Amino acid sequence: MRARLAISLSGIKVELREVVLREKPRQMLELSPKGTVPVLVCHDDQVIDESFDIMIWALGNDFFKIDECELVKHCDENFKPWLDRYKYPNKYNDNTQEFVLENAMNFLELLEKKLEKNIFLFGSNRGFADIGIAPFIRQFAHVDIEWFLSLKYPKLINWYKEFVDWHVFKSIMEKNPKWADNQPIVFFP
Repeated sequence: MRARLAISLSGIKVELREVVLREKPRQMLELSPKGTVPVLVCHDDQVIDESFDIMIWALGNDFFKIDECELVKHCDENFKPWLDRYKYPNKYNDNTQEFVLENAMNFLELLEKKLEKNIFLFGSNRGFADIGIAPFIRQFAHVDIEWFLSLKYPKLINWYKEFVDWHVFKSIMEKNPKWADNQPIVFFP
């Protein structure tokens, strides 16, 4: 989601190839053997297969500050593993659900504190950190939305609600047909 958000905001047109991860196309695996999405192939055949790096590619270095970058990295390293364990408890049975939530909540508390002064993480405008983190908070919220909305993090919940109502987010969530060799080219955004 965050790579699509960054590309959409940049205005750069890319060819979109929607894949179903259960049916990874051979072409994708040849470009990026790790088999995860997103994968971006540039005109110079450079392959970028991390959403964080695609955000930087799309938005350029002028869009973010180092502290925003660091918070996104902190999310990736210290929240995303707990999010995965929360979303897929049968896949990751190495911790109790209580322990998983306790660790995930540390990051939610950090965001709540950052949002005490501003509507967005680093000011009055949506920035790199908001785009890089909000999709993961959305995933977390949607595991049990009623529980999430009942948490004692009013600033975080308002930030989340604003994000899911944002027209750019809604536009990137539109479904596209699964890519096939014989289908017409689909451009994004």
